[in-house]
Amino acid sequence: MENEIQPRQPDSEVELFLRNWELKKELGGTLLRSGFLPQAFRTPEQVIAVMLKGQELGIPAMEALNSINVVNGKPTVSPQLMLALARRSKELEDIKIERTTDSVIVTIKRKGQSPHTTRFGETEARSLGLMQKDNYRRQPFIMYQWRALAANLRVTFPDIISGLYTPEEMGADVTVTEGGEELLIEGTDPE
Repeated sequence: MENEIQPRQPDSEVELFLRNWELKKELGGTLLRSGFLPQAFRTPEQVIAVMLKGQELGIPAMEALNSINVVNGKPTVSPQLMLALARRSKELEDIKIERTTDSVIVTIKRKGQSPHTTRFGETEARSLGLMQKDNYRRQPFIMYQWRALAANLRVTFPDIISGLYTPEEMGADVTVTEGGEELLIEGTDPE
């Protein structure tokens, strides 16, 4: 039909971006009002920023909003999510986690690369002033494991991890569950 009204096409990528921005801002406000997001989110712009970082990492919006934390103005993720991202890439060939008497050694092999090994233990924790923290007193080897794993993944999967650090590495308070999962304590962003 020749007389059928055609939808207007955006004049430029900028116009398309701005139109999407308004939709994202509206979505951000709706999600904030839902009460479904972590309490750290206060503005639609914060919601959008985390959704965009999640998009860069290939993480769906709601997963990003529940797993990316901003600490000292920088996005952070749990070491578990770092490992999940490496696994999702299908490039993780092998991972070995060894416990010694005072440290944890993590060796990761990425397809087509030599294995890379990192170590984190009591010596490193003491030099960083971490041994007085509750998690390091109660579950030192879990904390060593997550530190060694995160450091290793930043070397073996820099394209996947995008230089991210864990909230704990950035100075935020975390708690470790009985299952060994590291979680940010709400409201402890040291900013």
